[in-house]
Amino acid sequence: MKRIFFKIFLTYLLIIFVFTALVLTVPFKAINIFYILLPLAAFSFLISLLFSKSLSDVMKQLIKGLRRVGSGDFDFKIFLKKKGQLKELADNFNYMTDRIRDSFEDLLHQKRELDSIIASLRDGLLVLNREGKILIANKSFKNIIREEPIEGKFYWEVIRETVLDELVKKAKKKKGNLKGEIYLSGRSFLCSATFLESTEEVVLVFHDITQMKNLEKMKRDFVANISHELRTPLTAIKGFVETLEEEVEEEKRAYTDIIKKHTERLINIIQDLLFLSELEGREVKLEVEKVDLKKIVEGLLPVFERRLKEKGLQLKVLSDPEFPLIEADPFKIEQMFINLIDNAIKYTDRGEISISLKKRENRVIIEVQDTGIGISEEHLPRIFERFYVVDKSRSRKLGGTGLGLSIVKHIVLLHNGSIDVESTPSVGTKFIISLPFRQSS
Repeated sequence: MKRIFFKIFLTYLLIIFVFTALVLTVPFKAINIFYILLPLAAFSFLISLLFSKSLSDVMKQLIKGLRRVGSGDFDFKIFLKKKGQLKELADNFNYMTDRIRDSFEDLLHQKRELDSIIASLRDGLLVLNREGKILIANKSFKNIIREEPIEGKFYWEVIRETVLDELVKKAKKKKGNLKGEIYLSGRSFLCSATFLESTEEVVLVFHDITQMKNLEKMKRDFVANISHELRTPLTAIKGFVETLEEEVEEEKRAYTDIIKKHTERLINIIQDLLFLSELEGREVKLEVEKVDLKKIVEGLLPVFERRLKEKGLQLKVLSDPEFPLIEADPFKIEQMFINLIDNAIKYTDRGEISISLKKRENRVIIEVQDTGIGISEEHLPRIFERFYVVDKSRSRKLGGTGLGLSIVKHIVLLHNGSIDVESTPSVGTKFIISLPFRQSS
């Protein structure tokens, strides 16, 4: 383009030079100047017209080409015969359209692949924009809610579940990945919410866990039924053993003691199983009231006083000043402390057990720490499982059921809390429980 304007500039410079030479050689007369200027002006106008027309034709082709490319026609080309910058511009335009066409085809291919992958997913998929409108919904999700089209609607118009609403809000707030259970159309789903920081969108994936939940319910029902059936005969056995104790000879008393001990252990296991089945049931409800955790702990001290003296252990209760009351089920909270203290005494041979109650913003932190045998790292992920025992010989000797920590975890989760454990072998173990001040209605 610069070269074209340079040529025009040289042409005008040549015309001015010729005009100046003629003026200097011809005698100065108005009539002579007029006859000189007229052909020069006509010649200049003709040269400018030719250049402007040539430039205008190229610009028209470029504008036409840009419009065609903008409408999706990447096959349009501009061909110029004369060499120069205009031809170079046309060649670059043709190269650009070829690159755009290749990129567009690659993107189209990737989009088709992505659409195929999304359509083939068995899990329901939703993508929400920053306002909460549905951008993408795959066929599996539409089959779940039996409604379409849903694109462009707000997610709360399609799914009226407070659990999902809270999950989306938490994912946006924490800018991470969260999971929660949700019930849609009579089925159970594990919903995963992922926040995308680059676009401020939320991706929701709904995995059907109905079959797994049904199996869990069958297992709970089976355990509950078996426990009920076993409790009656075991209670009868215990009663007869206690009657026999009075009549049996002293040298044979050891046999009745063994029968009684194991019968009591079986009864304890059955009671714990029934309580755990109750905690795991969806129908379980908390009897919420204002609870003083410090009073509950202090009220349990006489229960463990004899066992603590036998092992020479100290039990300390530490509490923040003005420790608040919390909303909780007092019976279940008491069971939680009983299991934690019982567990600490079993696995601590010397030293002390401490229970600290702390206030942290709108939550309370409960720490139960001992100086016992500790738990090795490979056991930590499994200690809350049913019947999982770290030291089997010790648990069997002390009459443990292997259900205490599982009960503790379910009580904490029922109160919308969290539980964690820190432990070092031969140093001790600390359970850390976080509970909210108030329970959501």
